[in-house]
Amino acid sequence: MLDLLKQCCEKEKSERKSSQINGRIKSAKFGQVQTIEPYDFNYNAATRRIEKMYLSIHNNIDKDNLPKVILVGTTGLGKTHLARALRYSSCQKGLSVLYTSAADMETGLLQAQKLAQLEKEIARLKKPQVLIIDELGYVDFDSLGSQLFFQVISARHDARLGLVVTTNLNFSQFNQIFANEAVATVVVDRMTSEAEIFYLEGESYRKHLSKVKSKSKEKA
Repeated sequence: MLDLLKQCCEKEKSERKSSQINGRIKSAKFGQVQTIEPYDFNYNAATRRIEKMYLSIHNNIDKDNLPKVILVGTTGLGKTHLARALRYSSCQKGLSVLYTSAADMETGLLQAQKLAQLEKEIARLKKPQVLIIDELGYVDFDSLGSQLFFQVISARHDARLGLVVTTNLNFSQFNQIFANEAVATVVVDRMTSEAEIFYLEGESYRKHLSKVKSKSKEKA
């Protein structure tokens, strides 16, 4: 009888945990779920260099060790996959996560400003333990957008919260997307403080995957 009761409790606990994880995945606005297992770090020299440190961060995420990662590189190198894998791992570890593109983040902040709901929007972006900003560098921020973006980054930095960013620009080029050099400088300073920076380069990861799939088909 005790064994049966224990089994029922364990099953209920497992189901509750699964439900909580699914809830975090939903609130994180996943869109597409990507885990680290299928990622091929051997595809070029740059990814081989980052593998050990990246996996150390990925595998050791917890509430006292929030991920702080900047992924830098041109289009198609797998930055978004690596960011999404950190997002999934964070949810699995019970952390609250929010995923957004830089363009959506700017649009949301500017819209909130117009509707006099800016404080609420900044609180929403500051609340999760891990914030993931994808595709920073593909849209330009005007003067107000630059200031609001900095507000969010600065608030999260001061609260020592997790931040994962993917960007196609080197930090010296941030003055191209933010309103002025001063804002670009302070954004870089807050973003990179205590963060691990991974530089990706070489052939497109998407092309690499296409070649791998083609070879697999030929062997079949």
